[in-house]
Amino acid sequence: MVKTRKNKRRGKDSAEFEANWAPLLVRALNDRDDRTLRILHNYAFLAPRPSWREIFATEFGGRMIDTEDCEVVIPEADKILSPFTFNNRKGMGSQAAINQLMEHIFEITEGYTKPARIVKIDFSGYFPNAVWLIAEKYIDEVIDRTELDDEMKSYLKWLTMISIHCNPAAHCELRTAAHLWKEHIAPEKSIRTKPVGIGAAIGRLIWQTAMGLYINDEIIWLTEECGIRLVCFVDDIVFVVPEEHHQRLLSLLPELRRRLAKKGVTLNEKKFYDQPYYHGCEFLGSHIRPNRVHLNNKTYDNAVRSIEQLNESRRKDIDAMVDVFNSYSGLLKNRTDYKRLLELRGKLSPDWWQWLEWDDRRKCITYKQGYSPNERLNQKYNLKLAA
Repeated sequence: MVKTRKNKRRGKDSAEFEANWAPLLVRALNDRDDRTLRILHNYAFLAPRPSWREIFATEFGGRMIDTEDCEVVIPEADKILSPFTFNNRKGMGSQAAINQLMEHIFEITEGYTKPARIVKIDFSGYFPNAVWLIAEKYIDEVIDRTELDDEMKSYLKWLTMISIHCNPAAHCELRTAAHLWKEHIAPEKSIRTKPVGIGAAIGRLIWQTAMGLYINDEIIWLTEECGIRLVCFVDDIVFVVPEEHHQRLLSLLPELRRRLAKKGVTLNEKKFYDQPYYHGCEFLGSHIRPNRVHLNNKTYDNAVRSIEQLNESRRKDIDAMVDVFNSYSGLLKNRTDYKRLLELRGKLSPDWWQWLEWDDRRKCITYKQGYSPNERLNQKYNLKLAA
């Protein structure tokens, strides 16, 4: 339960569970033990950035199921995932993927002295077209690899089954206006339009784990059997090849399409990129060029828009400002965009500086003394800080 609540304590369902945790936990454990536990209370909403997408989540009890299952599956899956797959893995992530791509470019070009090509592919509807049975099979195979006894393996496979097959699109509360769904989510990119058995729920831990495994066989085939350098992050794959191997890579794509089609995965032909390495490429919200990485304009514009919305809000939510600004400042610092970082700081209206201050060493904003969340709670309830 503690791991499920981590970074989720402000959520409505987490707070409700915490307020009545004892009877709810006992009920969940009883339902689990007699195998009647089901994930029934789901909700969905739209996230507008970095681009519009639908997010499906489940109430606290459902998240406990995902957490318990993935606590075993994720470390074991890490042993079989390609070292060039970077999503949903401890110690990896987007920055590590960018660093690996730059390393590939440097090594293949021998220090930017030899010609090379960057080829980038993207999948069309990767999550919405996922097949439940295939995703479940990959999770079950990981569970079989563990040294757990048969009874525990059977139990974990049951957790996987009820998580993967809970079909949230059929019984979920919509927390975003229906007209926004029609305006921003194409039918083929929504699991709400898919038949039963198709569609992965973005936002669910079990699905994030399953979709990392979903194309692992193809990634290993390309890297280990075909000797192709690549970086994979969810449904974005970037290849780096010497100029003389460019045609060989292109000749492998029909076979890649054939293998992926068996899993309902298709390439997005409109997002195919093939250029000399010195032109750079867009990857994970950044523009990568030899020796430097910049946050792309779309991501930076989203940062400015978020700051301006907080500026215009009547209720000055200083916690939200700290969270939003520092998340983008971290991206800018990692991408050698110090000038833009200072520009973003300049977007904060003067009102904020009565509560916040600039930390020049860490290049972020922090609370002034007396305005941190704990200090404000102590003042509000007249509590004394521990000595």
